[in-house]
Amino acid sequence: MSSVNTKIRLRDLRKSFAVYGRPVPVLREVEFHAREGELVGVIGPSGCGKSTLLNVIAGLEQPDGGTVELDGRPAPDRLGMVGYMQQKDLLMPWRSVLDNVVLGLEIAGVRRNEARRRARDLVDVFGLSGYEEQYPNTLSGGMRQRAAFLRTVLVERDVMLLDEPFGALDALTRTQMQEWLLGLWEMLGKTIVMVTHDVDEALLLSDRVYVLTPRPGTVKAVVEVGLPRPRYYGMITEPRFNDLKQQLVAHLHPAHLHQAHLHQAHLHQEGRPMSQEVLR
Repeated sequence: MSSVNTKIRLRDLRKSFAVYGRPVPVLREVEFHAREGELVGVIGPSGCGKSTLLNVIAGLEQPDGGTVELDGRPAPDRLGMVGYMQQKDLLMPWRSVLDNVVLGLEIAGVRRNEARRRARDLVDVFGLSGYEEQYPNTLSGGMRQRAAFLRTVLVERDVMLLDEPFGALDALTRTQMQEWLLGLWEMLGKTIVMVTHDVDEALLLSDRVYVLTPRPGTVKAVVEVGLPRPRYYGMITEPRFNDLKQQLVAHLHPAHLHQAHLHQAHLHQEGRPMSQEVLR
């Protein structure tokens, strides 16, 4: 594959951690890429190395083997080259919303007045207008996540990593945030790699989904989503979406899927209607 428009490429990536003095493999022979302007999902069982994968891309961890390429070139010293929003919003309770979102710019050496000006230009887009001087404890979960995302966007990196950005939210707020992210991503044109545990979320947001195996994580499957854009939450009820969902479930829970097919066959023999719910 040509690397002309490939923003991220991982080749034969391997990573272990020492536990009681012995190496425990976490990632094994991972092959991965994300093209310019794509939103790529990563899904897999807990503990399979999804967050470690993002840490390696961000430069917070170095791999034991393999290479990390950014913009088609090896990037051994890549710390600070991508934006990274981790699982928790990490907002500082003693700083206002505006002062929280400009923190990355301040660390990068941007003068505080200039950093605040840049942030004010985007607070309305992020749904935070009127809350600039409030403190994090006054915000809803969704607003806190939007503030954390604005902080990530303000560092102005072409690549953004999102680690379970909506995992702590209730179902309704999560749905609203997914649709909000879809609109924002289309406006910003960034390359985004997003880790999630949610199959619906992975399919609704992503151009392509990587499925990792249990630890040590390696790529078990790559599912090209191919759903038309712009997307909306109601697509999760459409037949094409359910077909893709069954593909992902088959890779994530093959034993469960086998039992579901047996159950469907049993219902069919009894003359009862076969339900798609057993595959969800």
